[in-house]
Amino acid sequence: MSESDDASPDNSATPLPLDSADTSELSCAEAVTFDSGDTRCRGWWFEGADDGAVVVMAHGLGGTVAGGLVGYAQALHHAGHSVLVFDYRHFGRSDGEPRQLLGIKRQQQDYVAAIDYARGRAPALPLVLWGTSFSSAHVITLAARRDDVAAVIAMNPMLDGRASSLLKLKDAGPGTFLRMTGVGLADLARGCLGRAPRYLPLAGEPGTLAALSAPDALTGILSFVDDDFDNRIAPRALLALGLYRPVTRARQVHCPVLLQLCLRDSVAPIAPGYRLAEALGSRATLKTYDTGHFEIYEGDWRAAFADDQREFLAQAMAQSPAPAPTAHATESPQHTPDETDPPPAR
Repeated sequence: MSESDDASPDNSATPLPLDSADTSELSCAEAVTFDSGDTRCRGWWFEGADDGAVVVMAHGLGGTVAGGLVGYAQALHHAGHSVLVFDYRHFGRSDGEPRQLLGIKRQQQDYVAAIDYARGRAPALPLVLWGTSFSSAHVITLAARRDDVAAVIAMNPMLDGRASSLLKLKDAGPGTFLRMTGVGLADLARGCLGRAPRYLPLAGEPGTLAALSAPDALTGILSFVDDDFDNRIAPRALLALGLYRPVTRARQVHCPVLLQLCLRDSVAPIAPGYRLAEALGSRATLKTYDTGHFEIYEGDWRAAFADDQREFLAQAMAQSPAPAPTAHATESPQHTPDETDPPPAR
C-alpha cells in the first residue's frame, strides 16, 4: 500500500480534470497511488460512511477515470459508500510504458491491487466490484474467483468477447476485420521483438481500421472524455478479446449482481447479459435502458443508472454478512487470453 499523491515525491501527474459539475466534490476526493506489480497506478479515493460498502471501479476498453467515471463515484459516495476509482497501468494518469497497452491479465492484476488498497483503507466494509463495458468482464471474472465480494455492478457490460468479435465482423465486414487481425499480428510480432506498438485509433468512423468503429463510437466517446484523451490502442491487445468470455463463469459467482443493459448498444451485445442473468438466477438484478453504449456517462442517463446502482447496493448491503477481510478463492486461474503476450516494449 502506498501513500497518497500529496505525499509521493515522485508523482508528477497533474490533478484529474473535473468538469464544473464535479468541482464541488474535489474536497471529498483524495488523490492516491498504489503499486500493481512494479508499476504505479493512480486514482481517487472517496471516504464514505462506516455503514457503507467499499466500491472499486475502473473504466472499459481504452477508457480512463476522466472519461465519465467521476460522476458515478460521486453518486455512490453521496449514498455513503467509500469508492476507489483508478486508471489501469499504461492508461490515463497511471504509469506504464508503452502507453495504451491493454492486457486482460494485467488489468485483472490491477483490479486485485486496487482491491488490496481499498481493503486496507476500509477493511470492515463489504467489497463491491464495479465495471463498465470491458471492465464488467473483469469484475465478473474476479467475483467468480473470490469469496470476499459482496456485490457486483456491471454496466453496459462486455460479457462475451466472441459475441463482440462477431458483431465487429458483421459491422466492419470481412475485409476490414481481416486487415485488423493482420495489423494485430504484426503488432504482436513487434512486441516480441521489444519494439514499440504501431497504434490504431481506439475509436474511428465506420469502415475505418479502429478498435471501435460503430456509427456512434467516435462521436459518443468524444462527447464525454477530456481534452487529454488518447485515442489510440496497441492493436496486439485486440487478438485476445474473442477468447475472453466471463459469461461462462456464472456458476462460480455467488454474490448479487446488477446487470445494466443498453438496448441500443452498438459495441457490447446484450444477449450475453440476458444469458448471464438467467444463469445467475435469483442472484441477478437485470435492468434494461433504451439507450446506447456511450450515452450513459453524463446527463440524465448517468443519473438513471446511478440511481439504480444506489438502490441495488442498499438492498444488497442489507443482506450482506460481515466481510472476511483477506479471504479469497485459491482456485488455479483459468488460462487468461493474454498470458502469452510478450513483455511490454520499452
